[in-house]
Amino acid sequence: MNPQNYKIPKSETGFYSILVGLGIFVVVLITFLGTAFFQVLNDNQINSSKINLNKQVELSSKQIEKRFTAFYDDMFFFVNNLEPWTYEKGDNEVLAFEKRARRIFNNHRDLLDTITVFFPNQTVVFHFDNRNNFIKQYLESKKNLPFPAQNELHLNNFTTNVSISAKVNLERFFFDEMTNYYLGISGEKLIFCDGKLRGAHDQTLKGGFSIEETILNQMLIQVADGLKGDFRGNFSNKNEEKEFEALIHHYPFSLYPLKSKFSTVFVVDRNIITTGIFSTYFYLILALLILLALVILILFKSIKNSQLTNETLSKNANEISELFRRQALLLHETKGFIYFQDEMGKMTSVGSEVKAVLGYEKEDFRKNFKDYISKKDRSRIEKTISESISKKNGSISFELDFKTKSGKYKRTKIFERLEFDQKGNFIGNVGICTDIQEKYEREQEIVKSENRLRAVLNSLPDLIFIYDNEGRYLDYYVKDQSLLVAPLEGAIGKKLIDILPKDLGNQIQQVFNHTIKTGNMQTAEYEIDIPSGRRLFEARFFRLDNDKVMSIARDITGQKLWQRGLMEAKKAAEEANLAKSEFLANMSHEIRTPMNGLLGIIPLLEATTLDEKQKEYLQIIRDSGDSLLNIIRDILDYSKIESGEMTLYNSVFKLKAEIEKIFKIFSGLVNEKNIQFTSHFDASLPEYVELDKDKLRQILINIIGNAIKFTPSGGKIEVDITGEMVFEKHVILNFEVKDNGIGIPKDKIEMLAKPFVQLDSSSTREHQGTGLGLAISQKIIELMGGELLINSEFGVGSVFSFNIFGKVWNRSDNFLELVEEEDDNEDFIWKNMAQEYPLKILLAEDNSTNLLFMDMLMTQLGYNYDVARNGSDAVRMAKESDYDLVLMDIQMPVMNGLEATKIIRKSRGRKITIVGLSANAFQEDVDQAMETGMDSYLTKPLKINEITSVIRSCSSKNGIKKEVN
Repeated sequence: MNPQNYKIPKSETGFYSILVGLGIFVVVLITFLGTAFFQVLNDNQINSSKINLNKQVELSSKQIEKRFTAFYDDMFFFVNNLEPWTYEKGDNEVLAFEKRARRIFNNHRDLLDTITVFFPNQTVVFHFDNRNNFIKQYLESKKNLPFPAQNELHLNNFTTNVSISAKVNLERFFFDEMTNYYLGISGEKLIFCDGKLRGAHDQTLKGGFSIEETILNQMLIQVADGLKGDFRGNFSNKNEEKEFEALIHHYPFSLYPLKSKFSTVFVVDRNIITTGIFSTYFYLILALLILLALVILILFKSIKNSQLTNETLSKNANEISELFRRQALLLHETKGFIYFQDEMGKMTSVGSEVKAVLGYEKEDFRKNFKDYISKKDRSRIEKTISESISKKNGSISFELDFKTKSGKYKRTKIFERLEFDQKGNFIGNVGICTDIQEKYEREQEIVKSENRLRAVLNSLPDLIFIYDNEGRYLDYYVKDQSLLVAPLEGAIGKKLIDILPKDLGNQIQQVFNHTIKTGNMQTAEYEIDIPSGRRLFEARFFRLDNDKVMSIARDITGQKLWQRGLMEAKKAAEEANLAKSEFLANMSHEIRTPMNGLLGIIPLLEATTLDEKQKEYLQIIRDSGDSLLNIIRDILDYSKIESGEMTLYNSVFKLKAEIEKIFKIFSGLVNEKNIQFTSHFDASLPEYVELDKDKLRQILINIIGNAIKFTPSGGKIEVDITGEMVFEKHVILNFEVKDNGIGIPKDKIEMLAKPFVQLDSSSTREHQGTGLGLAISQKIIELMGGELLINSEFGVGSVFSFNIFGKVWNRSDNFLELVEEEDDNEDFIWKNMAQEYPLKILLAEDNSTNLLFMDMLMTQLGYNYDVARNGSDAVRMAKESDYDLVLMDIQMPVMNGLEATKIIRKSRGRKITIVGLSANAFQEDVDQAMETGMDSYLTKPLKINEITSVIRSCSSKNGIKKEVN
C-alpha cells in the first residue's frame, strides 16, 4: 500500500453537535452512577455500624458475665476453704481469713458491697464505709445483720457448716462495665432485665427508655431463648425528651446463680450515622461534573487543533496502519515477541520482548538469530518455509528449540504470516515467537508417565482387565498366565460372562453391573481352581471414564493365611500380657503383705531397749526390707511404663527445699564412704514450681544413688541445678550429677538405659541391683518432656545430665492455698496417742501377721480397738457401733473392703473416716478406692508415722482432741 494514496476524510456536518450530545449523556450517566454509589455507600456505612455495634454489645455481655463468674468462683473457693475453727485456732488463722476476704473485695470492688461469713459460733461482716475504710463486725447470731437480705448470693459448705452471704450492687457493676464502650454522641447503653430497659447514667441504672412494642416482644423471646438480636425501629429517651429511628443491638447473658435473665442493649441514632455522607458526597459529585465539563471543553479544542496536524501525519499513516493490522493478526497467538523478515529471510525488525524470552538484545538477535536455532531444527525449518512459499500458503506454524543467552535450549512455537504482492511474489513475513517450554515439558512428562504406567501394568503380578460398559474385554495386562481361569486368546471383544465359568461369571457380572450403576468401586472375593491349585482372589472394579471400566484381581491366598496366623499370634500375646499383669499385681500383693509385718514391726522394736549389736542387726533387717521394696517398685514401675500406663501427677512445691530433702536421704551413706558431696542451685531457679514431685524424687534418687554406689571412698560428687525460662510462665530445669567414680567404657554407655542390663552381670559382681533404675529414670524424663544424657570416661568418672519441663509459680499468683505443706513428723511423740486423740477404732484385717503388727502398734499408741476378719463383719460392726475411724483392708474373704466401704457409706454417710489398707500399689487401685468413698489410702508395708498421721487427721476432722496438762 502506497502512503501517497492515503487521504484523511473531512469532518462530517454536525460532528460537534454529536460530541456535545455525548458529553451531556456522560454527565447524566455519571449523575445516575453517583446517586447509586451514594446509596451503596450509605448502606455500607449502616452495615459497618451494625457490625461494630454487634461486636461491642457481645464483648460487653461476655465481659459482664466473665467478671461475675470470676466473682462467684472466688466466693465458692472462699467458702470451701474456710474451716469452722478459724476463730478458735488463733490470730494467725484469723489474719489469713481476713486477708482472703480483703483480697476478694479488692478483686471485685465495683460489684461487692458486703460479705457476711457465718461460722458455727461466730458471724463476721466485712464492708467498706463511706470513707472507703475496710470494716469488719462481729455478730453473735445470723439474725442481727446490719444490712437487709436483698441482692445477695448465698453459698454453703455443708461439710464444715460454714456459709457466706455476699451483697452485690448490680447497678454499679453494670455501669462500670459499660463505660468501657463508646457509641458516639447519640448512643445509649442499656440493660434489659425482666422486660424493662434501664440506662447507665451517673453510676446508676435509670428508667425512662422505651422501644417499639413489637421489637420489645421479640427481644423478650430472644433473651428467654439465650439468642442475640438486632433491630431497626423507634427509640425514645424520656429523660432527655428525644426520640429517633435507631439501630438496636442486644446480646443476652446470665449471672449464675441469679435467676433473672439479662441482656446488654446498645442503641445508636441511624440518621447521625449517615449525616455527613450526603453533604460530602454531593460536593464531590458536583466537583466531578465541573471537571468533566472542563475536560469536554478541552477535548473540543484539542480535536479542532488536531485537524490542523493530520496533514503532516498522513505520510506515515499507511505504515502505522499496516503494522497495527499485522499485530492484530498475531497478538492473540503470542506470549512472546514479534519479528519481521524480508523476502531473503533477513530479519529487519524484532520486538523488545525478545530479551525477556531468550535473553538477547534486539540488535544481537536480529543479526544472529539463525545461529541460535538448534542444529537439528535448521534444515527442517528451511524446508518447511520453502515449501510454504512455493505453495503460496498464507501462514505457517512450527516448533523449534532456541538457544538462550544462558546456553540452555528453550522450546518455542513459531507462527508466521507470509506476504505476497499482487503478482504472487513473496515479499516477506511477520512472525510471533512464543515460549512453550512449560507446556512442552508437561507434554513430555505425560508421555513418560504413560510409558511408565504401561511398564508398571505389564510388570504387576495382578490380573488387570479393561472393559466397555457392556462388559466386553478391550485390553488386559497379565504377567503370570498360570493365574488365569481360562486362556485369553480371542477374548478381546467378548463379554466376561462368556469367558468365565458360569457360577463365577454370574457373580462377577453382578459386581460389574453394580459398578456401572453406582459409579463407585466395588470389591469381590472368589475362590476357584486354577492349574496351580485352589486359590483365593480379590477383584476390584472401578470406572476409568464414562466409557471404560477396569478390574484388578490379586491372589490373596497367602495374605489370608498370614492374617489368620497374625490374629492367633495377637490373641496369644494379649493373653500373655494379661497373665503378666495379673502375675505382677499378685506378686506385689503377696510380697508386700508379709513385708508389712516385717518392716512395720521394726520401728516398734527400735522403741524398745536395745544394745548396739541388736541395733546393728535391726538396721540390717530394715535395709534388706527397703532394698526388697525398691526392687518390687522398680519392676512395677517398668511394667507400667512398658504398657504406657505411667501418668504424671503434678503439684506445686518449693523446688530447692524438696531437692535438699532428697540429699538428706543419702547423708548417712555419703558420710560412711567419706564422699565429698556438694550441690549448687542457680540463682535463676524459681522458688515454686509445678510438676510431678514424686517422679522427680525417683529420678534423683536413682541417679544420685548410682553415683554414690560407683564412687569409691574418699571420692567426690557434684550436683548442679540450673533453670531456663520459656514462654514466661514455664521453666526448663537442668540437672547435672558429676562423680569421679569408676566410669563407664564408651561402648557400654548405650546399654545403661536398657532394662535389666548391668555392666557387670556376673554372680561375683560388687554392686547389686535390678538394672531397672536408669531405664525407669529415662522413661520418666521423656514423659516429663526432657532427655537423659550420659558422658563418661572409664577410670575417670561420669556425668549424668537431664532436663525436665515445669510451670513457674510466684507469690503474686495467689497460689499458697494450692501448695500442700508436708508435716514434719520426725519429732512427733506417738506413744500413748490415745490420751491426746481419743478415738473409737475398727480394724478390718484377715492376715494374722498384719493383725499381730497392728496389735503391737495400737498397744503402744494406747488404743483399745475392735477387729473384723472380713468385710461382712466390718459392715455389721459399723452399723452396731459409732466408730470414729475404720482401717479397712482391701482384699478380705466373704466381702472385700471396697464393697464394705460402699455399704457403710450408704448407712453412715461421711461421718465415719475410712482409710484403705492394701498391698496393691498401682495408682488405679488408689483411684478406685477413693471413688468408692474412702477418705485415704495407705500402701503396705505400713509405716508408723502414716498411721499416726491418719489418727491426727481423723481427730481434727471430727473435732476430737483432749487437752493434755
